[in-house]
Amino acid sequence: MSHYNHELIALAIAFSYFAALMMLSIINKLNKSLSHDKKALLICSALIIGSSLWAIQLINAFALPSSSDMQSGTSSIAYIALSWLAAFIFAAILLYITSRPTLPTKTLSAGGTLAGASAGAIVFFSIYANHAEAAMTFTPATSLIAIATCVVAAIIGMMLIFWLKNQHGKFSFLAKSMLALMVAFTAIGVHLTYSSAVATGSTAENANIAQFNSSLGLICLFLVGVLITVFYEKFSNNPLSFTKTNLPESLPVAFEAPTVDMSQLALIDTLTQLPNRYALMQHLETATKRSQRNGNSLAVAFIDVDNFKPINDTHGHKVGDEVLQKIAKRLVTAVRGCDEVARIGGDEFIAIIQDVEHDEDCIAIVERMVHSVRESCIINHTEMHLSVSVGVAIYPKCGDIDELISAADTAMYRAKKDGKNQFRFFDEEIAMASDQLIEFQYDLRNALANDEFVLHYQMKIDSITRMPIGAEAFLRWQHPIKGLLQPPEFMEAAERFGLSYAINNWVNEECCRTLQELQALNIPFTIAINLSHQQIINPNLVKDMTEMLERFNLPTSSVIFELTEAAAIKNQSLFHAQLARFKAANIKVAIDDFGTQSSSIANLQNLQVSELKLDPTFTANIENNHKIRSIIQAIIELAHVLELNVVAESIETEDQRRILAELGCDHMQGYLFSRPLPRDRLISLLKNLNLRFEESGVFFAKNIEEAVH
Repeated sequence: MSHYNHELIALAIAFSYFAALMMLSIINKLNKSLSHDKKALLICSALIIGSSLWAIQLINAFALPSSSDMQSGTSSIAYIALSWLAAFIFAAILLYITSRPTLPTKTLSAGGTLAGASAGAIVFFSIYANHAEAAMTFTPATSLIAIATCVVAAIIGMMLIFWLKNQHGKFSFLAKSMLALMVAFTAIGVHLTYSSAVATGSTAENANIAQFNSSLGLICLFLVGVLITVFYEKFSNNPLSFTKTNLPESLPVAFEAPTVDMSQLALIDTLTQLPNRYALMQHLETATKRSQRNGNSLAVAFIDVDNFKPINDTHGHKVGDEVLQKIAKRLVTAVRGCDEVARIGGDEFIAIIQDVEHDEDCIAIVERMVHSVRESCIINHTEMHLSVSVGVAIYPKCGDIDELISAADTAMYRAKKDGKNQFRFFDEEIAMASDQLIEFQYDLRNALANDEFVLHYQMKIDSITRMPIGAEAFLRWQHPIKGLLQPPEFMEAAERFGLSYAINNWVNEECCRTLQELQALNIPFTIAINLSHQQIINPNLVKDMTEMLERFNLPTSSVIFELTEAAAIKNQSLFHAQLARFKAANIKVAIDDFGTQSSSIANLQNLQVSELKLDPTFTANIENNHKIRSIIQAIIELAHVLELNVVAESIETEDQRRILAELGCDHMQGYLFSRPLPRDRLISLLKNLNLRFEESGVFFAKNIEEAVH
């Protein structure tokens, strides 16, 4: 190496070292930037980093001539420009990929290949630029190895940069310095590798293989060093993660894990290796005190996995655990090094976002969390489409620690209510709604204890015999102050505070009591029970209902469960699984509000149901709209082909009843026959109607109307 310029080599190493540190700083800023600022920052950063890399390679080209006996030619402006363009492309690819919230294997492979090819082009054009008039050729085999070296170095470099971009621990600077040195020596190594492929004139077959091997040795040496440094940095802050079971299999046995401090076990969630609820409260207490001293704010993001229970029910708890582990890793990747993510239980996580000067500062971080989880993943050979709902509350604006978590939790529920897969900030509107929900929480618990819930029943009649054949049960809450309330006014609060299961169970049991009393009177009757969302996703619903029917000595044919078509289409996999359970138990299911979805007919043949209930909008216009009448006729005929009963709701006039009967509708219900009645009134009415029918053998709708009124 006597013909090498050692001063320029030292300059290139120093320049590369500081350029790499600057690159890590820029990537960290890109990672924290708002979405609308990222594009401009990315371009500017690529110009800075690309120009630095280009200058480094030009220095290497002067310091490391490609052949000792080569006569330098005149520098070419065109090749210099091409070298700079390749450097810009390389920097842009590197910055874009490493600043992403996640790093999928496909993205890493494709980006590393493009970046490696660009890096090779930088060296190629920088060598050519300094020897433009010399007779140069490149040995094909060694050139291919040089390009492969660039690609491998680019891929490993991207992995290391991605790991290091958010590191703020005790050994952060050491790890980043090691990476910066690796970049410097890799740049020299790649240049040496490429130079070994260069030959001039008769020396084309005498490529400097020793030079090539030494450069590869330098690259491998520093890659191993940085890998160990990064590994130590990544796990040094987590006493449970740095265990033998978590070490890569390729790591030497001599690299033993330190003894775990058992006092730390109580602070770690064993499934995800994140801080648990207890540790979170400690972190949050420390963060709030620091926030008070510094005079700035912090944000708490309450994160809940959307539709996680169905994943557990459908795929099993093992897959559910893998999903939680995957989400935990993505959330940690999405936040900054100074932030904290904890799992507080089940499918709930909390992130502490520190150093918030303005509320908008944490938007980019929350967006990254939502976006990172949204990317699909393969678990147990099954593609999972995951999402989270996030609620954000700001300290000290939203109160002390307990109030802060409660506010974030409330905002998260608003995000779920607004459609899931998004985030919401706690505000005055949500606060007012939250106060009402909290008030309802106490009232609902008292309602269950004081037997304040009641059921009203609206009868269904047979279109041919005009006899009552069943009724639909409607839940009502006789609130001591607010009067009679309907489900939309209180069920959201019930689901929010975990009371919906008890209320739904009460409804099922009350319907069974009513059926048992009618059975004792020898009155054949069925009751339709509306299914809530919580019941649809409950895998034990059919088993519990079957046991309840056996306890009341009722046949399975005495109840029929109703759910809306929209709910069936939205949760098809869950719905089909639940339908299979109902069919096995010989319990009927009806689709309510049928005809409101665009895919109604297409899905109808695949649904294992027994009954369709036409949406009230059809029956409301049937008297004056011939098109609606034709549509209803087509639906009825199709349903009968599939051996399904058809029920028309909201029948209010005799003309509606007559037209639907002519079209072949099986059953009807509406104010024409009866309004929803309390249990005692229903039983009394059915007793009187049954006596009249037994006496005359004929039953008319007007008899019901007379009995009701």
